[in-house]
Amino acid sequence: MRDQAYWERWLRQRPKALEESRASVKEWYREAGVEKGERRAFKGALKAMNPDGVKGKREKKPPRRGKGRVFDEGTPYGAPRERRGADGGRTVEGRLRFTREGRPIVIPADPDTPIVRIPGHSLSGAWPKDRVVVRLDRRRPGGVAYGRVERILERGIRTFVGRYAPTGNRFFVRFRDRESDLLLAVDLPADFSAEPGDLVLAEVSEYPKGEKEGRASVVRALGKSHTMETLFLAVTSTMDLPVTFPDSVLEAAGAVPQAVRLSARGGGVCHGDEACPRVDQRGLPFVTIDGEDARDFDDAVCLVPEGDGFRLFVAIADVSHYVKPGSPLDREAYLRGTSVYFPDRCIPMLPPQLSEGVCSLKPGVNRLTMTVEIPIRPGGTPGTPSFHPSVIRSRARLTYAEIHSFLGTGSIEEKGGKPGGSKITPEIGGMLRDMATAAGGLTLGRFGRGALDLDLPEAEIAVVDGMPVSVKPSERFESHRLIEEFMLLANTAVAEYLSGRGDAFLFRIHEEPALEKIEEFEVAAAKLLRRSRPTDRRDTSSLLQAWAELARGGKFERAVHRMLLRSLMLARYGPETKGHFGLALPRYTHFTSPIRRYPDLLVHRVLKAALGDRGSADSLRTLREKGPEIGSHLSGRERQATEAERTLEQRAKALFIAGRVGRTFDGVVSSLVSTGFFVELEGSMIDGMVHVSALRDDDYRLSPDRMEWVGRYRKRRIGLGDRVRVRVLRADPDRGEVDFLLVEKMLEST
Repeated sequence: MRDQAYWERWLRQRPKALEESRASVKEWYREAGVEKGERRAFKGALKAMNPDGVKGKREKKPPRRGKGRVFDEGTPYGAPRERRGADGGRTVEGRLRFTREGRPIVIPADPDTPIVRIPGHSLSGAWPKDRVVVRLDRRRPGGVAYGRVERILERGIRTFVGRYAPTGNRFFVRFRDRESDLLLAVDLPADFSAEPGDLVLAEVSEYPKGEKEGRASVVRALGKSHTMETLFLAVTSTMDLPVTFPDSVLEAAGAVPQAVRLSARGGGVCHGDEACPRVDQRGLPFVTIDGEDARDFDDAVCLVPEGDGFRLFVAIADVSHYVKPGSPLDREAYLRGTSVYFPDRCIPMLPPQLSEGVCSLKPGVNRLTMTVEIPIRPGGTPGTPSFHPSVIRSRARLTYAEIHSFLGTGSIEEKGGKPGGSKITPEIGGMLRDMATAAGGLTLGRFGRGALDLDLPEAEIAVVDGMPVSVKPSERFESHRLIEEFMLLANTAVAEYLSGRGDAFLFRIHEEPALEKIEEFEVAAAKLLRRSRPTDRRDTSSLLQAWAELARGGKFERAVHRMLLRSLMLARYGPETKGHFGLALPRYTHFTSPIRRYPDLLVHRVLKAALGDRGSADSLRTLREKGPEIGSHLSGRERQATEAERTLEQRAKALFIAGRVGRTFDGVVSSLVSTGFFVELEGSMIDGMVHVSALRDDDYRLSPDRMEWVGRYRKRRIGLGDRVRVRVLRADPDRGEVDFLLVEKMLEST
């Protein structure tokens, strides 16, 4: 039974709810799911949080005459008043999406507004990804909102990759993905030549309305089978991602000098007509540390001994020097918001002349930077930071694998053999060992304050000649953690400094998860791990990290870490100080990746304004006036980029496994749904569905806790974390879906 303290926390997370009018406290009970024995505790919490009582309480219900009719006082008995639910009549704007089970929902633009479910007959011709206005009809017990599409504001799909599907003497194109299965009549170009089932790039020319069918026009034929190129076209077209740069942007980028020419001035060095001198740090042994296939290098690090500790230098590419507010480069970068990364290519936020040219911290060349200097005391405690414009010259381009190998063996050797390949000199080697020591202390401090640490590797897809040839989990080394600690420290230092000044600012916000989500996760984790709740934790983040540690190294590690991740809120950008739950920090921002993230570019401008750069003052004024709007836009662009990356990854995995239909693989049950369960193949991170209808040895039912499928007669069980052997039944790159057939459940080794 939940006590008053629980309900006070529940109400504290819903400040807007306390301001809304309700007919009676019973509406609170229904909305919050209050059990009968919990009502006294809930009333006490409500009184503590809202001493004025329940807002909008009516004196008395209006009289009722006749079945199903409600009348207002003072109106003729023959004038019935329309019934409405708690939200009846209110409108919400958002994007129409379809769940995995095919149910339409609208995700509101306002993150504080709950998702709205749309009955199939109330779509009003809207398609997945359309931006729509929904009129709310009613709210069912449990807080579930329902509505109907009232207006389509913007179409989400204008160009798409589909399959040519002629029928008789008519021509159609069929568009299929995880949310859609649409057939449109098509106009063919005069020189069109394709076979039924071939892939085509098409544009919607007329959307269906009522009985009128939709139409499309074919742009060009793409061939019979998918490649990484057609998958890229499919994702970027349906998500309306800008693949090319406008001529004005390319012209502006082409006018940027690629060489950094310096002159001595005011005790420092200046580039061009700069008014404020930069600190010359070209004598420091800066290095960049990135992945083998990294496409941009926007951060370099250096560590020097200082007393009993160290002094850390984090130098970040000074993109704001080249991308001025309001310029064509700036407008396009804001529109994109972020770079989008795919297995074999990237859609950059900035043109290559900047992202891979003068802004990239390549070794052996002068580069303009913004440096954060932070003393690190023995044990990993950071001291007071300082900030300044600077110029550096990187000594080496190192990779995570190189550093991992060096720190493990201590050998100094040439790696890679590529032009400009990294060379770990004795000076750099000594610095790397010191970095490992300093980063270790920072890691202990981060875990000590309750930051989360989840082990969820990403998939690495190798592409050769336009086709995926391997899929495997990414390797994570201690060298990854090393550079992450330094970037976290720099971001935190900038956030603390600028927020302390009271300047307009853009924070990286990660709010505490809802209590219901935490409860659901804890119940599931306790059942899987057969462990009771950790009771010695002082706050929510420490509690969740304790669960993550209990699962680490065991059969259910991946399942528990995934469930924990799903229980968390999405991180976002905004001008308000709400802290970062996952990092257990009161203030945090993004500063270290301005080549690929626009929020970082904005933060650079704010920092330069704080340091006296008058040319960046306009950014402060813009953030003061439009901070929430800017944060919402950039958060939306980040979510879109993440969705595009995941969608193409799923389709690439399906394309890879399509060449292995009929083969048998070992895997682990990764999640359960109402129609079956998903299996992740060992060593490849490819997920596929086993439909419960294909399990012929028994009549399987999903357990009430949705943790396992149980046979009614033989009582065989298939649950999360079970090792199984499956056969590839089908792979559909159009939708990014893979189906498996269960061969056997494998016994656990003892």
